[in-house]
Amino acid sequence: MSEHSDSRRHVGPLDAEVRRLGAEFLLTELHTGLALLDTIDASADRHADQRRHALALEAYEVVTERLARTGEHAAVLADSERSEITTLLEELRSRLGNEPKA
Repeated sequence: MSEHSDSRRHVGPLDAEVRRLGAEFLLTELHTGLALLDTIDASADRHADQRRHALALEAYEVVTERLARTGEHAAVLADSERSEITTLLEELRSRLGNEPKA
């Protein structure tokens, strides 16, 4: 068996791991953005709240940008991952629109 054909056997598992890590990244961004907005709700530090809001907005923008990619750079997600990400993204979008900008 050649070295080339041996490396091809690992492409499937590697692709699956890259896909899984990509989904975890998007979910982490969304959970972080929502946690930052939760912190604003309990905070009295308006300066820090402005920074938290900006970071939550950045999380939203990162996820929407990654989901909008096409071709070989497109996010490949299982249906359950896409559903969870879509739900959290909508929640983050809604809360960003309702948060005071301090």
